[in-house]
Amino acid sequence: MHKFNVHGASFSCYILMAPMLDPTNPLSELDRQELLWLASILKDACRERLEKNLVSQAFEEKLYHRGPVPGRLDPRPFLKIWEPRYRKFLDIAARLCTMLEAEHATTVTEALRAAEAAESLRRGPGSAHAIIEMNARNSGRKSRSR
Repeated sequence: MHKFNVHGASFSCYILMAPMLDPTNPLSELDRQELLWLASILKDACRERLEKNLVSQAFEEKLYHRGPVPGRLDPRPFLKIWEPRYRKFLDIAARLCTMLEAEHATTVTEALRAAEAAESLRRGPGSAHAIIEMNARNSGRKSRSR
């Protein structure tokens, strides 16, 4: 459960931490924030794998310019086969992460809007107009750094 404040009132948000509903899916044990973390970890791991593959290819190219190493198979074809796969995995992991972050931002925005609407209803219709005017006045102010 997350707590946030809107105009001094504290609200709890259960939407952000709601787990997925499919019990046969192993990802259903994770809430949205944990899914976002998992996607970020996957993206970082894919990036590291791709970087390691590219470094290994450069090393093997340099090594084989001197000539083949006796008794050792040439790993360059294997490394070149995996490079596009690693690029694809990184692209998919990055898109998954972006999608989850956008979904998370949308959920937070919707929760804040609902909380603000509830707060406006609690204060009454006249106070909503006063809040809009106050926000309009404050938006023109510049902060001074000291």
